[in-house]
Amino acid sequence: MKKVFVASSRKFYDEVKILKSKLDGAGIEGFYPYFDYSDEEVEADQELKKQLTLKHFPEIDQADILYIFAKDGYAGVSVTIEAAYAYAKSKEIISSEPIKEFALAAIVSKIIGPKELISYLKL
Repeated sequence: MKKVFVASSRKFYDEVKILKSKLDGAGIEGFYPYFDYSDEEVEADQELKKQLTLKHFPEIDQADILYIFAKDGYAGVSVTIEAAYAYAKSKEIISSEPIKEFALAAIVSKIIGPKELISYLKL
């Protein structure tokens, strides 16, 4: 079974928490955003934002797939950084929806909705 790193804008954390619950329930090992930090806390502290970004890199190293939760095609800067790192590490990059940002869309290999993700990860 494949390990997944789920990348998402903070805008979609409520939906990603639901996805995490489903993946956990299916026994899929995953790495997720740090849900415990508020937008205000992260945006007010550049050092914290830097630390959180860098803490994800070893997690991406352990994952087989980076999954971008991209509601309405939106990813954001932090997700783009994570995806570029994953791409440089030869990880498969999948998105939940077509990405609007062309540079990021160029490194996405597949579009797989959240409902189909569990089946794909179990292959």
